[in-house]
Amino acid sequence: MNLSTDERRLLAEAEAALPVVLREQYADRLRDGGGLVEQDGRRFFALSDTAGRPVEIRLDTAPLPERSLSRTFTNTTYDRYVVQLSDRLPPERIGQVLSREVGELLAVRDRAAVNGTAPRENLLAAGTALPARPRLSEEDLGRVGEFNYLATRMIERSVSAPERQESRDRFSALIDDSGLRPGSPAHDTATHAVEQYAANVRLDIARPHLREEARDTMAELALPIERLSAADARALGEVRARARETQASALGANPSVPLPGLNPDGTPIPREELGRAAAAVAEQRTALSGRTLDELRAEQAALPEGRYPQRQVMIGGGAALAGRDPDVLLVDGRGRWHVDPIEAIVQSADQVRHLRQSGMGDPYQFADPQQRVPLPALQLWEDTAAARGPLVDGRADLAVGAEGRMIAQITPADGSAPVKVEVLGSPLVATGIPPEIIPGANRQVPTVPEATGVLAEHLTAAGTPEALRARDQLLGLPEGEGRAAASLDVLAGPQVADALRSAGDPRVAGAAETLRATAAWERARAAAPGRVLMGDEVGDGDYDPRAANDWLIAGVGGAAIANAEIILQANPDAKVSMVGKDAPFVLKNDAQYTALRRAHDAEYGGDGRLVTYSDRRLGEVGTVPGPDGAVRLAALDDQGRPLGIEGDAYVACLGRVSRLPQTLDSVESWAREAGGQVRGELLFDKDRQYLGYRLEFEAEGRKQTVDVTGAASRMLPGNVFGQDDMARLSALDAKTAPPESGNVSAGFMATALQGSHLARHRATEGGPGGPGTTPPEPNPTGPTPTGPTSAGPTPTDPTPAGPTPAGPTPAGPKPAAGPTSASPAPAAPPSTATSSAGPAPAPAPAPAGKTSTAATPTGPTPAGAPPTANPSAPTPPKPGTPAASPGSGAPSANPLAGAARLQSGRRAAAPKGGPASGPTPGGAAPAPRVPRPQQPGGGGAPGR
Repeated sequence: MNLSTDERRLLAEAEAALPVVLREQYADRLRDGGGLVEQDGRRFFALSDTAGRPVEIRLDTAPLPERSLSRTFTNTTYDRYVVQLSDRLPPERIGQVLSREVGELLAVRDRAAVNGTAPRENLLAAGTALPARPRLSEEDLGRVGEFNYLATRMIERSVSAPERQESRDRFSALIDDSGLRPGSPAHDTATHAVEQYAANVRLDIARPHLREEARDTMAELALPIERLSAADARALGEVRARARETQASALGANPSVPLPGLNPDGTPIPREELGRAAAAVAEQRTALSGRTLDELRAEQAALPEGRYPQRQVMIGGGAALAGRDPDVLLVDGRGRWHVDPIEAIVQSADQVRHLRQSGMGDPYQFADPQQRVPLPALQLWEDTAAARGPLVDGRADLAVGAEGRMIAQITPADGSAPVKVEVLGSPLVATGIPPEIIPGANRQVPTVPEATGVLAEHLTAAGTPEALRARDQLLGLPEGEGRAAASLDVLAGPQVADALRSAGDPRVAGAAETLRATAAWERARAAAPGRVLMGDEVGDGDYDPRAANDWLIAGVGGAAIANAEIILQANPDAKVSMVGKDAPFVLKNDAQYTALRRAHDAEYGGDGRLVTYSDRRLGEVGTVPGPDGAVRLAALDDQGRPLGIEGDAYVACLGRVSRLPQTLDSVESWAREAGGQVRGELLFDKDRQYLGYRLEFEAEGRKQTVDVTGAASRMLPGNVFGQDDMARLSALDAKTAPPESGNVSAGFMATALQGSHLARHRATEGGPGGPGTTPPEPNPTGPTPTGPTSAGPTPTDPTPAGPTPAGPTPAGPKPAAGPTSASPAPAAPPSTATSSAGPAPAPAPAPAGKTSTAATPTGPTPAGAPPTANPSAPTPPKPGTPAASPGSGAPSANPLAGAARLQSGRRAAAPKGGPASGPTPGGAAPAPRVPRPQQPGGGGAPGR
């Protein structure tokens, strides 16, 4: 990956410092197992623990929030860890930061080894509040590593006197930030006594983990400021003054609500009650949807014809509900995890441990460290966040009315009549990943409408009577199934075929490929009904697992392995063959892939029900007669030749079509058919975190804007964005979700974190109408701004800012305080703001984790703000059931689950209106100016 000069220098210094930190601080835990290794494009430290087990640590840089100096991704399943350093990290802080991050990742590893539970709160935090069960969290043990490192520096002879003094000042500041000394003046005897008691409790628990020199320094400095030496008191006073300024600037920016998963009395919901709790929240959500519809219809009845209730609108949900604004009307198909037959997401609790930072939920509440997080937990979290404000379960399609107003037509999932609302401001769209691609379709021109547009454009340019006649026939064909085959018939004439062969534009050949592949797909589906499926149909539960026992899956990626698991679990007699290129490295790091292959792939010692064929490039689907005369499905290569791999059922999992969310089809057509424009720009907050992208539709002298976030924002439509933006986002995604973590940028944790960043940005900027930010590139070949913080929140050290940061910093106004770190990054102005428009302010989730109460308000990060007083608010829960706001998780008794993924355009799970069948608890190319029909399999959802 390309790095700027400063980042390369910073990374080189960190790679030189890590062996020293390991030798001086953690020699009893980790040993050199091969040094710095370069392998398959990765550069990492090969280490081993005391038992000889291999451990990998990779260092990287990333644009992190202003006051965050590092974050760590942990994968205890495979013992791979990625430590990211802020590109603004002062070089002199490298050792301290690495000491903290190594201490934290070792604590995570130790807990996973004994299947221990993770504390919900940090003990080493300023203030008098102590956890009910005081014990050190992983973040606390990372803080202990900082104390040990700084104490060593204070007595190191090779360190200069000014550097030793700076280490002492930082040590003292960390004491304050860790709640290890009273913060109130001695004359306030009552408060002082309570704070001293809390400090003593913390110190008693932390002391056994401190090295001797750190204990000695703690005895000197963990005292009230009145008892410190003049020099130590003066340095601490300066720190506290700066902390008060930081706290004042952050007040009001981070309203919070409890994490979901609590009973009404505030106690955590036990795992065995997950099903009951999720069902209760699901019922509250369903009732709220009905009340919201009643209110909209009543308001509509009082309006003149042609006018509709006015609302700010969010369309779609999923993990993006972490940024849910309770004052905005949510329209969500209640899809993805509410209908997926899989029992759990593919990541372990350790791999998504920083999901808590988003306020969406605590994965450890319902899963052990190396156990995959069960789907009922996700259903609980999403329903809890959704029910914090007015909502309609269903789908919404946007259109521009005759007077230039944006109208949302809402199709409720309960089967009742559609309703319309006039959208105020810019709607927020979070409808998930786009549709899957048909096998053999050209990835540059992947759909029939796009192929039609390309071919019509070339036939127009050819200008012959035959070409123009063919163009008109092509554009006059009815939308939907059969259009591809009919298009091929239109183009089959010799003169038309000659005109197409003479085209110099490679998209013309690609368009023909897509038409042939689509026609083959539709023929196969007609010949083998119910046995030729898009992967999303399996993922939505909209299929019959007993339709065949011999299954062929086209693809070997994440969707393929997930669908293989679904089929093998649902049909004990099934055998699955997966065919495609090599599985991506990220797949080999999640908690599903290797475990499934060990269970069922004979190559891994399994029972032989799963066979994987790698290094095959697939083309369109083929059909062959079976021994009994029934149609069998065949894998063909990209030249149409049989690969010798067949099955009685075929599932296509070959990737997705990068396109605009389907809810915007009518708006896009309005702009393009009127000769207008569709423009897009990437959106970032002042901390350079990726929030999504903004679309601007302009035609007939009118302009409409839409913001897209969540998984939908991770695949940029090629008819709006150019290659530079795509490359920039790709580099960003690699920082947002390193492959070693087992996560992907469109996955649940990254999407939830992005949602919380968006909510905070909108609150601090005065609402969605406030400016978004597009940071300038730090270097023409350097990395792009990275996305949501997906790993460990870091503690605050309110000591003096260090020297000039290593990385370049964009210019602009001072940002609001963000997540904190062991020591604050040097004050650096954030990026330049760009215009934005949209609904009212969203609640701002507070940074979670190791935060300084002297600098940042404490409290868990919400998935949304508390419900405002409005008639759509959920009714209070019955005794013994969780409230919709705190929530908890399990398979929802959800009458709307059959309409799942309506919003994204994906097929609804059958039967419609039926209960959920979920698990049990435990430079762009020109776009065609033609409407885009719904693609086979529909549109998307967050990636697994």
